[in-house]
Amino acid sequence: MKIKKALLGMLNMRSEAWYIFIRSIQLCCMLLICSFALLLEWGGCMVNYELYTTAMALNETSQAVLLIAVIASALINSAR
Repeated sequence: MKIKKALLGMLNMRSEAWYIFIRSIQLCCMLLICSFALLLEWGGCMVNYELYTTAMALNETSQAVLLIAVIASALINSAR
């Protein structure tokens, strides 16, 4: 029941809130793809440790962006 209510709430979002949500999902996917590419390039070698730290920073940034976007979407949607 809670999942159905959450899905109905998402489908009834305002267009501005939906735009922010979709664009943040796209940005997060792009950041995660870049992070994955850096991890593949890193290959576990400690000489290129900067690549690992950059990949982890991109991973954490994508989580923060998604959290901020969800909060912003909820605030916009609740201001009806």
